[in-house]
Amino acid sequence: MDSGDNDTLGHGEPDGGAGPLDQERELAEIGEEECFRLLQLGNLGRLAIVRDGQPEIFPVNYSMDGHTVVVRTQPGVKLAYAPLARVAFEVEDIDLVRREGWVVEVRGHAQDITDAIDRRSEHLRTAEVRPWISGPHDHYIAIARPLVSGRRLVRPTPPDIEDQRP
Repeated sequence: MDSGDNDTLGHGEPDGGAGPLDQERELAEIGEEECFRLLQLGNLGRLAIVRDGQPEIFPVNYSMDGHTVVVRTQPGVKLAYAPLARVAFEVEDIDLVRREGWVVEVRGHAQDITDAIDRRSEHLRTAEVRPWISGPHDHYIAIARPLVSGRRLVRPTPPDIEDQRP
């Protein structure tokens, strides 16, 4: 994630500026192990690929196996452009009312493990990924050993009363 963008998770004002509610928030970095823990909680994320020089983002259902993201998909753009390419994957949990939440970004190389015969790929294909869209989802894409980063949008901790005394 671009750490220079401080309004990534807030909605701000219609002109794009920070509103009063946004100014009461802070961005906090999330450590690597916490990122992987948060990824374990979800089943819907966004897979970003590059097709013909242009980025494209797709909502996908996924599962985690340790530090590996597993996606089931149908034949199509994702399967044609993701394998052997650098991809990004993002999961978030945002409370729009409280304007708080977190986002985790995964970066790595995608592999089509659909027909791979190694033990690890066979194991990854047993991951429970439940597609929301009907139809066969017989193809598997894995992002193994990725780099992860995350940020949390939180209210600042109020200063301790002791700290406010002269």
